[in-house]
Amino acid sequence: MPKENLKKKAYDTIKEKIIDCEYMPSTFLNETMLMNVIGTSRTPIREALNKLEEENLVKILPKKGIVVSEITLRDITAVYQVRELVEPYIIRMWGANIPTDTLAKYQDRILESKGNDSCEEQFLLDDAFHRMIIHACDNSYLFKLMANVYDQNHRIRIISGRLQTRLEESAQEHLKIIAYLLEKKYEPAAAQMAEHLAKSKRAAFESMLVGGGYQTP
Repeated sequence: MPKENLKKKAYDTIKEKIIDCEYMPSTFLNETMLMNVIGTSRTPIREALNKLEEENLVKILPKKGIVVSEITLRDITAVYQVRELVEPYIIRMWGANIPTDTLAKYQDRILESKGNDSCEEQFLLDDAFHRMIIHACDNSYLFKLMANVYDQNHRIRIISGRLQTRLEESAQEHLKIIAYLLEKKYEPAAAQMAEHLAKSKRAAFESMLVGGGYQTP
């Protein structure tokens, strides 16, 4: 396999395991283990780890090894600060870029999921809805920023837990946002998104604190 393909394979595999919390926060990794898991040599592993360190998913500690970046209450605050600033802004600026049929598709999918989909499927639908909003953005710098933020947000969601009641509330909030967007009422849609994110942040904090699944800043 060409070198670039090996590097991409190593990067994609390690990143997926970190984001899905198969490699939990604060877990130490070693190059030999990763070489065996991925089936590649040391060089692609090191190149992948360097890139993942730039994305704040791992920390390379001299003479100690590689550790998966922890999730702290400060991280939750930082992620939601960005989301609360950017996602409503994207709706205001580029909400018109979202095709009506795409919005209708999500509306139907959310309505169909009530009481039918598993918690995992509802979680994935929630994630897909927000990524759909981000894809409306016509600013490549913001888009790249949000891609990294969403990787961290995915980890936060897994660590803080998937509360069924919050997923159901979140679905209702998504339907309100979609309704405003379908009516081309972008300011109310942005305000509803801000309210939705504030509630999601509180739920993440509460879940982390109750479950004890957090690290001190």
